Amino acid sequence: MIIASAPAKTILFGEHFVVKGCPAIAIALNVRSNVKVSEHGDLSIKVKSLNLGEEMIVDLNGKPVKLSPNLTPYTKIFEMLANYCNLKQAYIEIKSDIPIAAGLGSSASIAVALTAAYSRYLGLSLNLDEISRIAYESEKIVHGKPSGIDNSIATYGGGIVFEKGNIRRINIDKLSEAFIIIANTGVERSTRDAVLKVLRLYDKYESILMHVYEASRNLVNEAIKHIEEGNLRELGELMNINHGLLSAIGVSMLELEELVYIARKAGALGSKITGAGLGGCIIALSTKDSVEKVEKALKAKAKWVLKASLSMDGVRVMEKEH
Repeated sequence: MIIASAPAKTILFGEHFVVKGCPAIAIALNVRSNVKVSEHGDLSIKVKSLNLGEEMIVDLNGKPVKLSPNLTPYTKIFEMLANYCNLKQAYIEIKSDIPIAAGLGSSASIAVALTAAYSRYLGLSLNLDEISRIAYESEKIVHGKPSGIDNSIATYGGGIVFEKGNIRRINIDKLSEAFIIIANTGVERSTRDAVLKVLRLYDKYESILMHVYEASRNLVNEAIKHIEEGNLRELGELMNINHGLLSAIGVSMLELEELVYIARKAGALGSKITGAGLGGCIIALSTKDSVEKVEKALKAKAKWVLKASLSMDGVRVMEKEH
């Protein structure tokens, strides 16, 4: 039996501004998806999601025999692994602790863990670059033109800076005392609608908003320094500033603002929108001294709340006897 897990991610700084070429920072969270691969009697690969109650069947050529709506993108993984070697019959269970449709990289985390677990089951020794590349192909089916942030974080863990399609890793080891609390407004969001709204505003007021975008670029560069030095208080202050920039470009709303200020009042070092805005989630930065208080305060208002430490490592694989 092979078991693999991969972390979730959150955008710490710079969302929306990346569309115009500014950098963004993403970090791995120690909330993980888990994939278990074991032997199976039939001449097929059976994949079951315990969270969704869905299953699919793939033949030993990597072609789908039985599909399910939410598992279909993962057929690409089997198709690509069939180029490496002959596929083997298997029973694969997926169980994830990462909320879906929350901007936390759920599908990429599962794709990375699935690739790592099943390739090891086949006897392959894929390196991390290969695992990330295969997971990225699966992500294309989910998102069309993904940035590559989600599969990179799920594979390597830690933190990354994303700018104009390029990804570079940053050291987050000195943030080991930090907690990120994610709180969901319960308001459904459309990333596409939010992005288009911001772009229309930019086109209308470019001479003004170009300075907001430049502020975001400078903020991210400042944040990189404080991340690598482990300066949590300064990071919290920069998160608050980043939230102000996101509010300025029109992606905040009452429900988001309420959670942001509840977190700050409860002792968070900083809090901000994460992801597209116009609904969805906020994140708050806390230490162990304040995390329980912040979590409790947010639970009184949010649809759901998730507390996470940072994940220094990415995908993990282990072999286990039945």
